[in-house]
Order: sequence, then C-alpha cells, then structure tokens
Amino acid sequence: MNLNLIKMSSIATAILVSGSAFAVDRVAPVEYSQYQPILAESKLQVSDPNGKSGNKSEVATDSDFTGVVSEHFYVDKATESLVFNMTGYKNRSEVRILDNFDTSLPNTFYHLTADLMPINPRESVKNSESKNDAMTFLQVHNSGNGESPRGTSGEGYIPHPLMRVVYEAERSGKKDHYWAIIKNNAVDCGSKSGNKGTTECKNAYIKLDLESVDPKAPTHFDIVVGNSKMLINVNGETKVDHDISYWKHLHSYFKAGVYNQFKNGTSEVHFKSLEYKIDNK
Repeated sequence: MNLNLIKMSSIATAILVSGSAFAVDRVAPVEYSQYQPILAESKLQVSDPNGKSGNKSEVATDSDFTGVVSEHFYVDKATESLVFNMTGYKNRSEVRILDNFDTSLPNTFYHLTADLMPINPRESVKNSESKNDAMTFLQVHNSGNGESPRGTSGEGYIPHPLMRVVYEAERSGKKDHYWAIIKNNAVDCGSKSGNKGTTECKNAYIKLDLESVDPKAPTHFDIVVGNSKMLINVNGETKVDHDISYWKHLHSYFKAGVYNQFKNGTSEVHFKSLEYKIDNK
C-alpha cells in the first residue's frame, strides 16, 4: 500500500449506498475534538484491499494523526461519524490502542466505549459462503507477557483475541445480531502450535448473543476489563460478566474499527463516539 494515500486533505467523492450516489466530504478524524483523545492513545492498522488477504500496514505509530485520512478511515463531515471500511477477506481498518494492560489488577479498570452502526452489513456479506458471514468491530486482544514496548506484542503472544464484538448474518437461528466471541482459555490454538486437535482447542470459544442490530440507530457498547473480569454492557444493560482469571499472564489491549471475516464484499461501520479510559478505584 502507498501510505502517501493515507495522508491527504479532505476530499469529496461519490459513493454508492442503498442504490443512490451522494457526495461524502472526508475529513481527517483528528480534526474533530471528540475523537482526539482516543487517537492520541492509538495507531492505525489498515490493509491494502488489493493486496494479499490479511495484509496490514501501520500508520500514525507515534499517535500523530495529523492529515491521516483515506477512503478507509475518515470522518463524514455531514454526520461527524468516524467511518471505517474495508474490502477483502481478513483485511482491516482499525485503531489499535497502544496501552498493553494487566487484566488482573484488582483496582484498575479499562474501558472501551463506543456508539456504532454497521452500514448494510447483510449486503456486505451476501456473496460470501454462510460459514463466513461476520465482521468484527471491537476487540480485546493480547500482547504476550507484558515485556514488549507500548503498542507492540512480544514473548508469550498467542494469535487469538480474548474477545471480539462481531456482526453475524445468522447464528443459532438469529439473523443480524451482535455476538461476543470469547476465548475461554489461554491455550495457543494457532496452526503452528501443535494444539489444534486438543480438547482445549476444540472447546476454546464461547459465543454469546448481545443484541439485534438496529439498522437506523447506533448501538452503545461499554467493555470493561479489570480485576480478572470482563463486562460487556449493551445499551446500558450488562450482557456479559465473565471471569478471565485464566488470562492474567497475558497483557491485553483494545482495538476498534472493522475486520472482515467474509469474502467478496466491503464492510462499513460508523462510530458516533469512541472513547478509551482507565478507572482507578
């Protein structure tokens, strides 16, 4: 990817949504005060939609988002929504919060709060096979044993998020719902781990229904991690209260944006708010 395409002035371009073309004035997100706090704690991870599946580059690794805007990461001037979109299987456009934190601290709680709305997600996944009909918006990932520098992963890293908030077109007979996909142990089940056939890896995930997708209004999420617990509150209601003491040796970090788990389509999600904070009690 030519990263010079990421840094450019705001532009107007025509896109097609729900069958009608209209101009979108794309503005660098850092120009909006409501997004400056989280950008000051983050970097951008973005794929080249024409590149190999799963490719990514990093932008604003020093959290300087001045002039960082592209068709995959921008604020829509008309709505002031922070927009992420991406084409291609296992491709992404996400901000990665730089803090690697200890989830077991008894008096420190890490929050990722968002009001988000996917745009026509069923249309995005319609040309993918049914087993790949998902996209991820929010994550609690791991950075290994905590020895790595801020914003990086190191020794002890396993290639699995602790939790992902996803859209799925259909699961368990429910259509167009948000789900929490939770890694229920800290076993490395990656393809090179040698553990894939074990009982721990066969039963490594739990999948919890969070809420149906409202196509006309954002859904409010508050993810809270601390004291070896993970809470997920949706529209003010606690949907998940999960013991994560098994994760205590792995430091964690938040991600937000979009990660595609479907083929032959383009995702888009609009954030009306996105905040990161630490509570010390």
